[in-house]
Formats: sequence, C-alpha cells, structure tokens
Amino acid sequence: DWRMPSKKELISVTDLGRFNPAIDPTYFPNTPASNFWSASAYAYFSSDAWNVHFAYGNAFNVNEGSSFQVRLVRAGQ
Repeated sequence: DWRMPSKKELISVTDLGRFNPAIDPTYFPNTPASNFWSASAYAYFSSDAWNVHFAYGNAFNVNEGSSFQVRLVRAGQ
C-alpha cells in the first residue's frame, strides 16, 4: 500500500506562502525543512531523480546516490 510520491504529489503539499518549512505544520507536523525524494526519474540523466526541498517548496534534480528524507504516501485502502 505505501509508496514514494511522485514529484507532482510532493509539490502539491507545499505551501509557498510559508517558509522554512514550506508546508502546513497543522497537517504535516514536525516536517524538517530539508530535501525529500520523489519517485519521479529525471529524464535527462539516468542517475538523477527529482526531489522537493521543503524549506522553499521547490523541486530539482539530484544524483540518486544522495542521502535525503523520504515521505511515503498510501496508494489506497
């Protein structure tokens, strides 16, 4: 049931009206202002994937060998 979210799903929970972290703490308490992996591959470099930085709410590609946080989502009931 649990899986890594896509880049689009992770960006959808960011709140660009907030800063450091750019996420609503009521719904997502204790979320660190750091990078979170997505399940979305980066098309231009096969060794990269997309991640979302929750300090600012932006997404960028980085090498898959990097060490970042993971936030899982539930696929269904």
